[in-house]
Amino acid sequence: MESRDLDLRLCAKDPIFVDGVPIYPISIKEISRIGYTKYNTDIRFLSLNESDIGALLGRDISGVGSFNYLVGNAIHDKETMQMMLFWFSKITHSKVSFSGKRLSFVGDGFEITKDNFDEIQSIVRLRNGLQGIEEEEENPDNEAARRVLQRRKEERLKRRKAKSGGEESSLTLADLVSILASGMGMTMDEIMEYDLYQFNDQFNRLKIMEDYEVNVQALLHGAKKEDVKLTHWITKIKREEE
Repeated sequence: MESRDLDLRLCAKDPIFVDGVPIYPISIKEISRIGYTKYNTDIRFLSLNESDIGALLGRDISGVGSFNYLVGNAIHDKETMQMMLFWFSKITHSKVSFSGKRLSFVGDGFEITKDNFDEIQSIVRLRNGLQGIEEEEENPDNEAARRVLQRRKEERLKRRKAKSGGEESSLTLADLVSILASGMGMTMDEIMEYDLYQFNDQFNRLKIMEDYEVNVQALLHGAKKEDVKLTHWITKIKREEE
């Protein structure tokens, strides 16, 4: 799917289909019912790709693949299997079961396998605010570049752990919902209907608008043009992977 088409699809609540597998958004309201801590931990686990897993384990798993790694964990741990079944059912709006014979997850008229999992996983990451549409190049053409990308991945994982640990002084998702509702002139109930992709998009847009207004006022009050970075709010939002 073209990135411009995908970007528009992500703005709606309709499912995005990958190989017949429907991928629905998970609203902040639904996250609040399940629990943000559980949601954050579980979705990040389901979203681990080969590079993430390699960084966590300290070794290359390209011969194994992320799907086989996750399924292997689920087969040997009942709680992990139940967690994966719960989220696949939630994401697809279908009762999903695991087929040990086929080593796949089966729903109503679809199947999640090692062949379509990477693409499914990519959409799940997008809908849940874990990456931008334009992913970083993950196929370096030399060993030195590979090591640089690996270190960058490890740093990202450290930042994720720091965020998930949380500090009392840091803003929570509840704080951010309140901020966006106030800034956009909407009710918090309306904001709670967003999924995290939509929420991040609107929050970033609000920030760009606020920055623009502040910089315009600075110029009107005598600030030097070269000291003010004036970017109009009608611009493309730059997203980066967490």
